Order: sequence, then C-alpha cells, then structure tokens
Amino acid sequence: MRDVGAYMRTWARTGGRTADDYSAAAYTTCQNIHRRPATASSSQISMAADTAVTRSPERSKATRADDDVDQEEDREAKKMKTNLDTEEDADDDDEEELEVPSPIRVPYIPDRLKNRFGMAHPTISAAYRRAETKFLEKRDRTERLLPTRQYFRTAWLVPVPDSGRKAVLSAARSLLRLSSSLGGEPLAQSAGFWIEWDEGSGTGVVLTTAHLIRAKKPLPKDHWGRKDRYQYHPDALVMVHLVDDTTVDGRLLYHQQHYDLAIFKVAVDGRVQLTSFGDMVNVGQEALRLGREEDFNLRITHGKVEPDDGHHCMCFSRDKKYEEVETQRSESVRRGKGVYIPRCDDGGEPVIDFDGKVVGMISGCKSGSFVPSFILNRCMDLWRNFGCIPRPHLGLQFKTLKYLHPTHAEYIWHKLNIDDGLVVQHVSMGSHAEKVGIRVGDIIGHIGGEPVSTTIELENKLLSISMSSFAVGNDTNAKLGVSVRVFHTANCLWRKNHLTVNVSDHQEVVERAYYPITNGERFSIVSSPDQVDSDSDSELNSDE
Repeated sequence: MRDVGAYMRTWARTGGRTADDYSAAAYTTCQNIHRRPATASSSQISMAADTAVTRSPERSKATRADDDVDQEEDREAKKMKTNLDTEEDADDDDEEELEVPSPIRVPYIPDRLKNRFGMAHPTISAAYRRAETKFLEKRDRTERLLPTRQYFRTAWLVPVPDSGRKAVLSAARSLLRLSSSLGGEPLAQSAGFWIEWDEGSGTGVVLTTAHLIRAKKPLPKDHWGRKDRYQYHPDALVMVHLVDDTTVDGRLLYHQQHYDLAIFKVAVDGRVQLTSFGDMVNVGQEALRLGREEDFNLRITHGKVEPDDGHHCMCFSRDKKYEEVETQRSESVRRGKGVYIPRCDDGGEPVIDFDGKVVGMISGCKSGSFVPSFILNRCMDLWRNFGCIPRPHLGLQFKTLKYLHPTHAEYIWHKLNIDDGLVVQHVSMGSHAEKVGIRVGDIIGHIGGEPVSTTIELENKLLSISMSSFAVGNDTNAKLGVSVRVFHTANCLWRKNHLTVNVSDHQEVVERAYYPITNGERFSIVSSPDQVDSDSDSELNSDE
C-alpha cells in the first residue's frame, strides 16, 4: 500500500492535485492493482487510475462520452414531454401533441477535476471536447431553424433609429427580390416592390430596375468613342422570389432605359401589400434604404439624401458607420473568422422616409443614385395611361448652380449677377439647341415659361410636357415646340428661344461635337457620323 500511496503523491505533484481529490473508485482500483502480482507495471496502474477517474460521479455530472450525452438528452426530452402531458391533462386540452426538444446545456469540467494549471485529465478533456462538439452542432442547428434565434448572435448589428423601426417593418412587406437569366446563365439580380394588385385575376405589378435585363458587359466602343452602351434582353427569364420562400415567373410589361425602370406582371396566391409613395424628398433629409440579400433577409441602411446632378437622380449617402461595419465584416471574412453574406446591390431598392413611404428607387446606373418618388409617380401615370414613358429630348446636359460650392456660386453671381438656373455642360451635335445658338457655359433659367433650379425640376417639367402632348393625341417620335429662356454667357444677354424637340421613350444620348479632317488643305463643316462615312466613301470612289 505504501507503493500505491507514493505513486498517487507523485502523480498529484505533476498534475497539481492531492490524493484527497481522487474519488473512492480511484483508490479502490489502485488498491486492487497493488494486490496483484508484482509484474504489474506503473503504466498499467496509471491506466487503471485514469479509467477510475473517467468513471467517477464527477465525470457523469460534468462531461460525458457521446452515448452518455445522447442518453441525457433523451431523458430530458422524456421528462419535458411527461410534464407537458400532465399539464395538458389538467387543462383538458385536445390540441395536437407537442414535441419538445431536450434543453440545450453547455458542457463544462468542474474545477475540482482540474489541476493547478487549469488542465483536466486527458480522458476527461477528450470527453469534454466530444460533448462540446455536440453542443455546438445542436445550438447552430437550432439557431438556423428558429427565426427568433438567427440574428441575435450577429456581430455586425447597426442600430436603426427608433423612429424608423415601424417604417422599415411596414415598407418591407412589399419588398421582393428578383433574379434573371439568359440561356441558362445568370444575368442579374435586384430588389423590387409591389405597385399594383388585381384581386380578381390574382396578379400584381412589380417595379424594379431595368438593369435586371441588361447585359453584364457594355458594347464595344464605336469609332466615335461612344461608350457605356449596353444591350437589353426583354426575353430574359425573370424569377420573382417571394417572402414565403417560393418563386414565380415575372412577365416583362415594359422597360425604360432613361429612367432605368422595368415593370413586371406577377401571378401570386393571396393578397400583397402595395407600396406607399411619398410626395416629396429634400436634400439633407434622413432616409432608410431597404434591400434583400440572396437569402431574402432584409438589409437596412441609414443615411441621408444628397444632390446628384444627373438628369433625374438624387443620391443616397449612407452613414459612415456602415463603412466601418463593412470593413470589419470584410476583414473577418478575409481572416476566415466571419460568414460571407452574399450581397445584392444591383438596384431596385426602395429609399423610404421615417413614415414608411417610398421616396425613391435606387437605380443601377451609379452607386447610391436613386430616382425620386415624384419622378416615379409621373412615370407610372404615363405608363398607366399611354403604355410608355416618353420625354422630350432637349439635346442638352446641365449642372445645377445652387449645388455649387458657395465660393464658386458667389464668383458667378459677382460676374453675371445670376445665382440660380442650370449651366449647360454639353450640347448634342446637330440638335436644334445647337442650331439656335445655345453653347456650353450658357445658363437656362426657364423651361416652358416656368423657372427651373435643379435637374429634378427640369425632368419633372419635361414629363408634364409629355403628358400634355399625349393627352391631345400625339405619339412617340412626335415633334414638340418648347420655349427656353437662355442667358448667353459670351454676350451677357438673356434671350428666349423656341426649341423643336423629339419626344421618345428611348434613352437620350447627347452626342459630343466633332468635325473630320479629310485632307491637309481644307477641313469640312460639322457633319454627322453617317455623313462622314458617306463622304469618305465618295472621296475614295472619286480617287479610283
């Protein structure tokens, strides 16, 4: 017995515990080994002691092998089912039997089974690792299945302002996700939202971005240097992903490239919630951008509205804290510590105010740019009444004076005594605007007899002109007269000009001015690309 005691004291010194920490089962086993013939080695004694420790009462309470864990879960499940059956009998409830899973218990090793370095015996540690693996699998499985548990462990939660919570939950009910393919190959994806519903036919209308049916790559540059031209595929297969995890086909009704709009008809079972549009959106206004991830989860971004000198767009600028969140997320994924969340940033996402009303739709043209709601409302009125969304093509592009830095705006006012209007940036070659003398740097003050201060106001006015034109029976490609008050900067004079413009639902292209050099002795007048090609061919033929 003296040899066994010496062995136990030696193991305690190396493991950091005293002999008193061992259970009675460990002592009994060691004594039995000591009574055996002297041929028993110290390694056999150690193995026997290890087995005794792993079979101790402490082992059964703290960490178990795989079978023990499963048996414990079965016992807990049966216990809970028995308790529930008892409660149901007491209430005389005839409802369907409730199946309750066993509780999720976190395994641990009691402190008294650890040495002074915080380490447990290898056998106990191995059993703990097996139990921990089972625990993590069960916890992850539960959190994947239960909607109430999926997102409370997310490390990148960005709080939505309290005033916007109800707005988000209300607007999200009309938010969808769409995807397209061409020839079996994925084409694009976008968000979208319900704008119409016919209960009789069980069909609704979804508004989204035309980028959903646009080719991924632009067409090659032509010999005039024109770029950013894309082909659209109206015959693309479009799938609409609904909130109940089902998908249905979307049938294209109409698309408009200039405003980047696409309208689809969708047949669904049951009613849908329609989008509510706001009447106005202002620069500096706080807003929320909603989107759908590829797994249909809602994405919310808080930001504010900023000016955008596009013809029909404003800009949604998200808070800087989202940039920090995205940086952290990307860094975690790069290091293998985070979960990759597939993004869906191809446009069609609604921008809402804090009343839950849509004040714009993100276009696919430029990151953050969106078509404001009052432009969308005008477009939808034209489409519902005439089946298309036409607009007059002025052949001009502008910048807004009121959005200039005050230093520049003050300089222009000092030189020209003008502090409002649209500054001409480009004049389309061969357009009527060019023919009446409008040049780059001139300022447009009025369109159709009404003052214009921003490109949004201009676009709104052009759509009103289209509505009036179609109301009297005109069609697309009709010629319209539009009055324009222009400040000719080179002469410092205001003049009223009448432009004859085309009305079209195609995307407006402002051609840059150029002229060809045909030989070293003379140069020709400004001409169109077709004329240049024909002139060149004529010269070649004459030379022959």
